[in-house]
Amino acid sequence: MKKGKCILMCAGEYHPCAIKKAPDDFVIAVDGGLKYLMKDGPEPDFLLGDFDSAPPECDALIETYRKKGDRHFLRLPVEKDETDTLAAVKLGYEMGYREFEIYGGMGKRLDHTMANIQVLVWLSKRGAGGWLLDGETSVTVIGPGMFFLPESFAGTVSLFALEEELFDVSIRGLKYNLSHATIRNDFPIGCSNETTENRSEKAAITIGRGTGLLILTKDLINRHH
Repeated sequence: MKKGKCILMCAGEYHPCAIKKAPDDFVIAVDGGLKYLMKDGPEPDFLLGDFDSAPPECDALIETYRKKGDRHFLRLPVEKDETDTLAAVKLGYEMGYREFEIYGGMGKRLDHTMANIQVLVWLSKRGAGGWLLDGETSVTVIGPGMFFLPESFAGTVSLFALEEELFDVSIRGLKYNLSHATIRNDFPIGCSNETTENRSEKAAITIGRGTGLLILTKDLINRHH
């Protein structure tokens, strides 16, 4: 298992933010996501995709990586069963990475966003962790157990059932708490919870059984300070 994380830059909407690449991290440019890395960095370690969404200004760099060989480049067919993002995640997983950050994976097309949520489910089922990130919103999949929210986070917290039901759900340390509740996929009771200014305990979500989609949206108006 690799110590670092695998960072993916996809071709969806991207709000420039400081992507921190540690020495043990591995950066994959997924198809047209290369254009964002060319502008804002960091430099990719690997290029992957069918490159149908890559603009012409990426052509020279794509050719440079192609010449480096299969340790740095993989061209996928346009017609295939899996998305470019899933192929990139599988590559990182096979390399030994178990923590993934996916940028440019939301917005533009809803079907692509949904496909990337399914990529998070793929990771969760294999004991790996993944986040869809855009600078304002962070999305992950959580299963049975306790999940603590970052203490520095202030904003909206939403939890949705990815299966028919989430069982034995408890939420503490937020504006609206739950105790051993059931969350169904046809009633959004977990939408738009909030952090509070005075936290007497760590905000945490516990799930007894099932798989949930957790969405954290930063408080852009900074109402807590």
